[in-house]
Amino acid sequence: MPNLPSDDTLQKILTELEPENHLGALLTVQMGGTPEEVQLLLQTTEFDEERNGLRPTGSYIIRCLGVREHRVSVGLFNSMVYTETHSLLWNHNYPFQQVYFSGMPDNVDGLMLELTQLYGQHYGNFRTLADDLNRAMPLGKLLTSGRGLLGEMPIPMTEKVQKLLEGHGLAVSLIDSDQNPPEAQHALLVMDDSFFIAQLYSADPLEGKN
Repeated sequence: MPNLPSDDTLQKILTELEPENHLGALLTVQMGGTPEEVQLLLQTTEFDEERNGLRPTGSYIIRCLGVREHRVSVGLFNSMVYTETHSLLWNHNYPFQQVYFSGMPDNVDGLMLELTQLYGQHYGNFRTLADDLNRAMPLGKLLTSGRGLLGEMPIPMTEKVQKLLEGHGLAVSLIDSDQNPPEAQHALLVMDDSFFIAQLYSADPLEGKN
């Protein structure tokens, strides 16, 4: 579910892009003053039916501070969403756990398919099951070995994987990973196929560019 950003200008941009006939244009993406700062130069536009073209309504700079992950595609985009609860944030906002199992699944192929679908449901094309698996052996061989470490993943995903494994007749144990908990919570900013995961976002209008 989307949340409201604390920055008033960013909220203004999100509001401007809500109508169907309003589009955003991501013009430039550049590094900021630190390695973990990314700056976005973008323009909000409105479709002008009389001119059959886009009319600029505002120009802004968005600073993404403490960036941990991003994917960028410059150009026009239809919508912008800010959220603090999306599953893409799990890797950055939650501790990880190791998932151990014992027993033989009732249907190995079915379990592998359901695990893959589970990751697709929550991560789309941005992450895959292979990112979190124990790569010591192929998944099918691991599941038929009788016991072992399935993989390591953030707590919200371990809870879903545990339920799925137990539904296939396996016993599951979760062990906290040897890592420090997240120092700060991150938020997600999405523009169609582009996304940014950062600790803080701030925006300002570009004077004389509207």
